[in-house]
Amino acid sequence: MNIADIFHFFFLLQGGGDCPEMSIGAIKIALEISLPGSFIYVFTDARSKDYKLTHEVLQLIQQKQSQVVFVLTGDCDDRNHIGYKVYEEIASTSSGQVFHLDKKQVNEVLKWVEDAVQSSKVNLLSTDHFSQVSNTWQMPFDPSLKEVTVALSGPAPDIEIKNPQGKILGKDDSLTELLHIPNSAKVVNIKDPQPGLWSVKTSSKGRHSVRISGLSTIDFRAGFSRKSTMDFKMTSSRPVQGIPTHILLNTTGLSPPARPDRLELLTITGEVIKTLPIRYYPDRQPYNLWNITEFIPPNEAFFLRVTGYDSQGFVFQRVSSVSFSSIVPDAPKVVMPATINGYYLQRGFIRCQVESLLPFTLRFNRDGKQLGEGQLFSESDSASWEIEMVTLKDEGYYECIAISSAGTGQARTFLDVSEPPPAITIERNVTVSPGTHAVLTCHVVSTVGFNLTWLRGGDDARLDPRVNILANLSLQVSKVTPDDSGWYECIAGNEGGNTADRIYLIVQGENCVFGLTNVYVSLIDWCCFVCFYLCVTQCIS
Repeated sequence: MNIADIFHFFFLLQGGGDCPEMSIGAIKIALEISLPGSFIYVFTDARSKDYKLTHEVLQLIQQKQSQVVFVLTGDCDDRNHIGYKVYEEIASTSSGQVFHLDKKQVNEVLKWVEDAVQSSKVNLLSTDHFSQVSNTWQMPFDPSLKEVTVALSGPAPDIEIKNPQGKILGKDDSLTELLHIPNSAKVVNIKDPQPGLWSVKTSSKGRHSVRISGLSTIDFRAGFSRKSTMDFKMTSSRPVQGIPTHILLNTTGLSPPARPDRLELLTITGEVIKTLPIRYYPDRQPYNLWNITEFIPPNEAFFLRVTGYDSQGFVFQRVSSVSFSSIVPDAPKVVMPATINGYYLQRGFIRCQVESLLPFTLRFNRDGKQLGEGQLFSESDSASWEIEMVTLKDEGYYECIAISSAGTGQARTFLDVSEPPPAITIERNVTVSPGTHAVLTCHVVSTVGFNLTWLRGGDDARLDPRVNILANLSLQVSKVTPDDSGWYECIAGNEGGNTADRIYLIVQGENCVFGLTNVYVSLIDWCCFVCFYLCVTQCIS
């Protein structure tokens, strides 16, 4: 992306003139069509009108691991409105920031944006503070970091950086000021920082955010799962609140003996919530995957920070590009068909499907009374209540009820008892000679009246004038020819449904081979054992 592209994108988005504007929907579309890990810059002079879409945007951010930065030249004069506060929430979740400036300062910001959009950008620190405060961050810079950028957004921003020797960096010490808007933002950059422990001091006279990033090949992605796995496809972008959770790390830029050592969960203000060790398996393949022991996700949003050692023994730290919020489980979702068919004197099943992120207990009820014992399930599953032999007294409504710590879900179905479909048995495939009559018979057993239909090639077999149905419902083909060979289908139907089966008609020819004993003829899938002589003119498939 170059500055011309950014201007083009900016001019495409501007316009409208409303206050507030439909900005969250635009961010949602941008997230949906952009690649994972994209940088999205929002230029607007108004708070949002469609802030109810924020939850969907936050989900997309955690899924796509993308960053959203807001450049505001106005806010409808109300920064306490939820339409403005969602900007801060989106920026905080995505490790983005909110910058306030005059319209004449937009060009200055765009120049910084062009420098900020780099593909190998890694996150070193992301914090948000809700009041005036000064913080000093002790940070290890490893040799892979080619440059480091410190961005502070807030009133009266100030940044002080000390190298490992304790010297405060100035403009003569490779410190470059990329952006400085006195009452809104300050961004500085260090090229080729010396490896070691650095000190970064930030302060602001009000609500502010701090982002420290670098250019490096060492980074990581994280996925969450309820079971231990080494397959990233089996993980999700968010954990489930209150459920023991495993983390799978996918690291880049590390090869033995470099390795991650520990994983920390951080609040959005940078405080450590929990530390988890990362076990070292030097012979494990692939080397870049690391499974973290299970933990209970916190209720608040959190960042992940990985600390480890590179191949030279230098300490490195990386922070997730987005903050993670736990999925708050809903009550189980229970699904049953409106009607289930049961057949008289046959085995029947009342089935239901349950979707739940939490363990749940399931039971079946009829007329308010529980059937059997409840069943415990650890995750989404299906269940059924079996009726050994269905009778008319079993007809009626049945309920499937699933109960978890998040609530209760239920569904209802009606068991419709009817006679079973007919049962069909057929004779063996029929073989006749040309010019004779062929009779094909389906034996049908049904507890009630039924209809029988004969088909050939999907059409009614009676369309051929040589075909007629006998009194016992057998199909007769008069004066058969080799063209009559093939499959014939009989379909028997009653109030319980339809049953179908097929018979193959073989019409033999007149060419005979005599004097053969123990002849084996393969007719594709058919085998014939012939004694003395065999007359064959046509093979069947």
